[in-house]
Parts: sequence; C-alpha cells; structure tokens
Amino acid sequence: MIDRTVILTVVNETWAKPASILDLFLESFRIGEGTERLLNHLLIVAEDSRAFQYCNSKHPHCFKLENLTKKLTKTPPGTQGSLMFSPTRLILLTQVIEFGYNVVFTNADVMWLRNPLSKLVPNSDLSIGCELYPIDAKTFGIKGDGGFFHLKANARTFEFIRTCNLNRVLYPDDSEHQSLCKISEKGEYIGLIGVEVSYFNEEKFGRLCLPCDLKQILTVQANCCENIDSKIHDMKLVLDDWRNFVQLSANNVSSKQTPSSWRAPEKCITGIDSAVV
Repeated sequence: MIDRTVILTVVNETWAKPASILDLFLESFRIGEGTERLLNHLLIVAEDSRAFQYCNSKHPHCFKLENLTKKLTKTPPGTQGSLMFSPTRLILLTQVIEFGYNVVFTNADVMWLRNPLSKLVPNSDLSIGCELYPIDAKTFGIKGDGGFFHLKANARTFEFIRTCNLNRVLYPDDSEHQSLCKISEKGEYIGLIGVEVSYFNEEKFGRLCLPCDLKQILTVQANCCENIDSKIHDMKLVLDDWRNFVQLSANNVSSKQTPSSWRAPEKCITGIDSAVV
C-alpha cells in the first residue's frame, strides 16, 4: 500500500524555522520504529516563502502553494492555518486523489513513533483521528480537528472532497465545514456518497495530554495547547522519553524499569493551555 501513498503535511513560517515544530516532526520519523523509510513518501507543503526555504534545507520533497490557495486561506500572524479542513487542504487532497494516490494527512505536531500504515482499516475509505466520547449507552459524540487521517483514492472519496469544498464555499463561516471530525459526525453527505468511515483507536493514535502506553502507541498529536513554545517543549519531552524507552528496551531492561508513558504535559497543561490549534 505504501507504494501508492503520499504523506502530506502543511506548514507556515511559524511552524517551519530553526528549532521549530517541523524539526521535531521530521526527527520523529528518523527515530521512530519503521518510520524513517516513510520520509521518501512525505511531501511538506509550505504556505509561504520562508517556510518553503526552510523546508528545502531540511527535506527533499517540499512544495510551495501558489497565490490561489493563499487568497482562500487568510491566516492570522503566528498561527498554523491548515490544521482545520481548509480550502488549502481540500485543493491538495483533490489533486493527489485525482492522480490515484492514497493520502495520509498529518499535522506537523503529530509525532510518528511507529509506522501506523499497517494498522489502517483495510475496508475504510476514510480513517480519522478524532476524540470520541460517550453520550449514552448507544451513541457517542465526536470532537477534534481531524489532524491525522487516511483517505483512499477512489470515486467515493473524490466526490466527498468535492462536496466538502463546495460546502466551504457556500458556508465559509460555518465551523461544521472546517473540521473533518465534525463533518463525519454530522454524516449527511458521507452517508449520501457512501463513504466508509472508521476512527483510529486512541490507545495507538494518541494525544499528548492523554498519556498512552509507549509499548503500543503509534502516533502522538500535540493538539492540546495553543502556545507554540509550550507545544515544542512538550513535544521534545515525548521524543526524549521515546528515545529512553527504545534504548532500555534494546538493552532488555525489565518492564518495571521501563517508562510506561511520557512525562508530558508539563507546559501544555489541560485547563490552562488547552485550546486546539
């Protein structure tokens, strides 16, 4: 499957500069289990010239967006504007799917500790990392930005992306058309088009502020804090703890002495800096 898969992420100058989120994102691929080879499938999309220049100094596959998508996405200074289901992302997805490639979209604040591609649900057109919470015994709610998802290239997903793009044009201020998790929860045109949707297990596709078992975790998203410095600090903690875990495991240290999770959050403390970006 990996031969027909493109891994996409989008960055701007805030996230792509020395000692930035992009550096930690790329580092996770290099130190992750079975992830370094995936770098050849990673396309980093830069929203501005500075991000593009920095990307080229760090990675061989970088792409600069043209003015069309810049006009569609007005990003406040100091923020990362493509973390929601934005016109930028929709245009990219449409183009990649048209070429017949499956897409793994990952925010750059997602750390790849193990290769997640083998854990994708084979029959799903769309697999999303969302936060699921129970409403009652039979139903559950969905929240999150959908910052990590897999999309198969087929006629159903192509029509789904086109419909999402149309709704963003028709309802530009409607938050329900900005989050892939909210779109999937509403489910009106997902059901109409016939897209098969699944959700990633949070024990394997985790969140930084919800520590998980290092023996099982595949990816970790730092989506629980808004402050960039706090996010970088805690992402570094996760990667340091991962290195320690790998080294102890390689030395056959007993499980009692091996850390079961990461130390974070330290600065991304839920309730103080809990906004999703």
